[in-house]
This record gives sequence, C-alpha cells and structure tokens, in this order.
Amino acid sequence: MTKSTNIALFHVHKDAMASAVSSFKNEWPEAEITNLLEDGLFNWVRDTGHVVPAMHQAFLYLTEHLVERGAEGVLYSCSAFGECIDSCIERFDIPLLKPNDAMIEEAIEIGSDIAVLATVGATIPTISEEIKYIAHGKDKIVQISPHVIEGAFDALASGNTELHDELVSKQAAEINNCDVIILSQFTLSRATNVVSNVVDVPVLNSPSSAIKKLRKMID
Repeated sequence: MTKSTNIALFHVHKDAMASAVSSFKNEWPEAEITNLLEDGLFNWVRDTGHVVPAMHQAFLYLTEHLVERGAEGVLYSCSAFGECIDSCIERFDIPLLKPNDAMIEEAIEIGSDIAVLATVGATIPTISEEIKYIAHGKDKIVQISPHVIEGAFDALASGNTELHDELVSKQAAEINNCDVIILSQFTLSRATNVVSNVVDVPVLNSPSSAIKKLRKMID
C-alpha cells in the first residue's frame, strides 16, 4: 500500500478549517490531514487589528509541535498572520505554505489589476504586502483594490451562510476595472461560485490554489 502524505493544517477559525478540509477532499483526497485549531489567535488579532510580536512565538511553538508529530508539510489557513508564518518558514525545513501565496501567483499571471475581497479587515494589510512582494519578485507592477465586506464574517460565524454569500456577491458585483478577483480568506472560498456568477473576470480562492502548490512542493 502506498504511504499517504501527512499534511498538517493550521487554523485559527473553525470555518476556515471546514473550508480547508472540504478543499482537500476535492483537490488531494489521498493526503492524510491533521487539523490544529487555535481560535484564540483569531480573537487576538481581531482585537488588535494587526499582528503583535507575541503572536510570532505562538506560531513557532505550535508549528514545532506539528513538525515533531510527523507532518511532511504544513498549510496555514490564517490570512492575517503572514509575518508569523514567514518566521516559521525560516525556522523549519519541511514545506510550509502561507494561505495566499499560490493564489497570488496565479492572479499576477492573469493580470495587473487585482481586486481583493476580505471579510476581516486585518487581512487586507497582510495580503497587500504579500501581493506587492510576490509581484516585485516577478518584476511586475500591480494595482490592488481592497474591499472589506462588513457583516459577512459575523453572519458566517453565526451560521447564516446565505447572508454571508449574499453580502459577498453584492460587494463583488460593484467591483469595476479589475483583471482578477481574489478571495483572500479560506472562509471566503465557499463564495467562489456566487461571486463568479456576478462578475466577468476570473475568481480565485485560497485553498484550491494552495493545495495544488503544496502538493507540487512535496512531490
């Protein structure tokens, strides 16, 4: 029997975890996945509005635990903690993948005007820096149009998925003059189809792109 690849998923919110698990079933069903959920980190960054130094240590400690437990790769689903994940990438030798890198790489190949949808405001500064960094590495100039969808995340957290998707699609329908739309949180991946129905540009989501890239990194 072929040995399954052991992938650890690092989450700070239960809905992001659900999105990642669902995407793995579609994109890489052979992988053996382990989920680590620390939702206190989500509440922390939502209160502060940005990453603080102590969060780095939390990520290093929890990632070390996953590595010691035998993970062959780690996929993070928490978009607001990019710099914390960078610290982990520098520390550990196994493939570690930030949630949005693969999606951003795809978006830059599509076009230079990138619309970013988010339901948590703290996500925008992190992913904007990631887009600029990756674009610079590819010698490309990009224009970023950020859109924070108020009320959508709370609707999802309360179980009102219909309202979440309605708010997201309504915001997307108002976006003009972009080459591609990226859904910047794992929790937003559920709205890929409803957004695609109201726009005429490609719509990318984090987990699908990330899983494909992580699989290539490990293979």
